[in-house]
Parts: sequence; C-alpha cells; structure tokens
Amino acid sequence: MSKELSERKKRILHALVDLYISTGQPVSSSDIQSKYLPEVSSATVRSELSALEALGYIEQPHTSAGRIPLKEAYKFYVESISADGDTVTALTDQETAFIREKFRHRLGKIDDISKAAAKIISDVTNYTSFCVEKSPVDVVIEEVKLVPLKGNRAVVLIVTDRGTLANKAIELPTDVKDEYIDAACNILNKVFVGRNIQDMESFELSEIDVEIEGFSGILEEVLKILRIYISEHSDNVFVEGALKMLDYPEYNNVEDAKNFLAVIQDKDVMSEILSDDGSSIEMSVRIGREDNGVDKCAIVTAAYRVGDEVMGQAGVIGPERMDYKKVIGVLEYMKRTLSGIIDPEDGDKE
Repeated sequence: MSKELSERKKRILHALVDLYISTGQPVSSSDIQSKYLPEVSSATVRSELSALEALGYIEQPHTSAGRIPLKEAYKFYVESISADGDTVTALTDQETAFIREKFRHRLGKIDDISKAAAKIISDVTNYTSFCVEKSPVDVVIEEVKLVPLKGNRAVVLIVTDRGTLANKAIELPTDVKDEYIDAACNILNKVFVGRNIQDMESFELSEIDVEIEGFSGILEEVLKILRIYISEHSDNVFVEGALKMLDYPEYNNVEDAKNFLAVIQDKDVMSEILSDDGSSIEMSVRIGREDNGVDKCAIVTAAYRVGDEVMGQAGVIGPERMDYKKVIGVLEYMKRTLSGIIDPEDGDKE
C-alpha cells in the first residue's frame, strides 16, 4: 500500500508514527509541521493527513483530537526503517557494555545462553522478551569427564562442540578407586565421543563394539542424561519481563492484561505463535491479532545463526506503538553476540 504514497505523505506518516511511539498521544498537524516538515504549511499537512486517513493508515479518535496510526501505518514505518539501516537506533556504549558483561560469565554454558539472552533483551528494551532455543540437531559430543565426589558419587561433564551440555551427579559402585574412574572415562569417551546427541534417543549399548563389563551402569546413566537433555530442549521458550507490558496504557484494561499474560505464560501457545515466522526469516515484524494472534501487540523476531544453521530466535512482544528502531537495533546486536558466543570463529567474522 505504501507504493501509492507520495514522498511527502511518506514523510508525514513516518513523522506521525515517530511522535505517537514517543508520546502515546494523538498527533496534531502542527506537531508534525514544526518538528519534521517546517518547510510545509500546517494546512498542507492537514490535507495530507486527511488523505492518509482515507487510505486507512491513520484515524482520528475524536473530532478535535489529533491522529493515531493504524496497523498499516506501523507496517509502513517498519518497512521504511528496515530499508534505511541508518534509522535503526544504535546501542549506546553503556548498553553494549551491559550486554557483554551479562554474557561474560555464561560463555560455553549452553543451558544458560537463551535464558540470559531473553533477560538482557527485556532489560535493554523494557519490553517483554523471549528466546526460542531450537532443539539440538547437530550437537556433537567431544568429551565426557567423570569428577569424583565424596560418598561414591561423581559429576558427569558432557562437553560438546557447542559448550558444556550437562554436569549431573551420579552414583558410583562402592569403594571405587582412581583407576576405576580413569578406566570409566576412557570407555565413556570411546562410546560417546564423535556422536550426535540426537542419535542418543535410539542408541543402544548393544550396538557398540567396546568391552564394557563393569561399566554398563555408568554408560546407562550418561545415556539417560543425554536423553533427558534432548527431551528438555525441544524448542524451549524462555520469556522474561512478562509484567513490563502492563506499564503501557494500551494494557491498562484488566481483560486485555489477563489475556496477554495467559498467552505468554503458556509455552505451547508461544511456540505455536512464534513458529509462524519460519526459520529462514532473518528479522520478522508482525503487528496485530491477524498477524500474530495477540490483540494490540507487535512481535519482532530475529533468527540467530551459526553459519547457515538457525540456532534459535530472539525477540520482543510489545504494544503496537513499540519503539521499533530501538528493538530492531537491540536484536541486530544480539544476533551477532549470540552467534559469537556459540561459535567464536563465526563472531570474529562479523
């Protein structure tokens, strides 16, 4: 629809959305004229606003009030800032330092990365955020370690090409010696190193050509850990800042607030909503119930990758008048950061 617009209409519409995002109040022609188009008369701006209203981009809630953007206006706005990368709000030095510091202690810990990413995005944008962690497909086991503890227990460390996958305590046979631990580590590595963890769902110890007498219990425990990890990491959805949406006047209505909270607290519903993006989309913006299934909301999603493989999605759920420039800037930075954490060589290329 934006192809029908003249350049002046585009500038006025962009200005109106900008002002409405920052104030949440209907926008007057005089505000647009004085702050964005001083070379154009207020009468001309009013005429253009009437034309944009007729085209379905904006509406006037009350006769004497200014205009507010409709869904098509937000879509135009997002398309315009996406086409012009210079309009996306760059993160401040303080914000990038905050993100780096939050991730610094989580390097190599697969279990923490997605949850940490959701929390950071929510903190920086002040919106409800999410991170969808795709189920592991090509995670290869590189090493299995046994660290003995007191009381015939040991911690199993499973190291993959994407970091430490798990560290779980297991029971050992009574009175084990260091030699037993060393031998068990050797067998665990012979059996599991080089295997894709997805194969562990159907893996049977009877398939292996390794002498395991005396170690079958430990092997079964490690296999159980891997299977639990697979079952628990099937497109996990992490949501942070759920109550932040209630800070915005669009959700002052109790019924709207209850409906929103019900949606984001149901991980199955969230997975269904977010799965509509498709894994090939780098940055997706969906506005309104028709596009995302949630009233008065916009959902911005970015796919983060290692090489050509999509590892997951990170994004924001906010009011339709969310600060798209800020959100897209944060998600672009997070895409690079997440890719660099999961694969440092990939991050160095950025």
